[in-house]
Amino acid sequence: MQNNGLGNGKPYPNGNGLSHAQGKFSKNNIEGLTATRENYLRTLFQLSRGTDGVRLTDLARTEGVRLPTARHAVNCLRELGLATQENYGRIQLTTAGELLGRQICDRFDLTRKFLIEVLGVRPESAEREASVMEHHLEEDTLERLAAFVKHVTNCPGGQYASPDCLVNLRATMDGAMKIPA
Repeated sequence: MQNNGLGNGKPYPNGNGLSHAQGKFSKNNIEGLTATRENYLRTLFQLSRGTDGVRLTDLARTEGVRLPTARHAVNCLRELGLATQENYGRIQLTTAGELLGRQICDRFDLTRKFLIEVLGVRPESAEREASVMEHHLEEDTLERLAAFVKHVTNCPGGQYASPDCLVNLRATMDGAMKIPA
């Protein structure tokens, strides 16, 4: 087993930094990874797609914070083994950081899509609210939410509340989850 890098002597049970099941919407259980740090990790994941790393100034601008605040967040992610950065270099995610960043993005994207496409929430509000909600929903809830969003957004003619659309909703969700009603 590997040390978890937090200086508390606790090991990572599976050696990859994440000691839980690796489902699409898995929640983190890394000690010290707060909702705010998850938001920074999500932003780093989004900004780093297809690049050789993220500049601290880009992270700070995207998060709407000053450089020292962004620097502190990056240092925390480095201590957790989720990011690396050479002096004044670009920030890069570790393998564990990339995996967890993708899961956080998936949770955020699903929650945002539900708020906008199903509930009709304004995109600006949905962005802010999804950023809060994503941290508090259990994996099972998110899996069911994903099945629900998929079902209602595929209804004929976009008629979410039509009897034809809703009549088989429970069967669709339970089938996707493979659990009894």
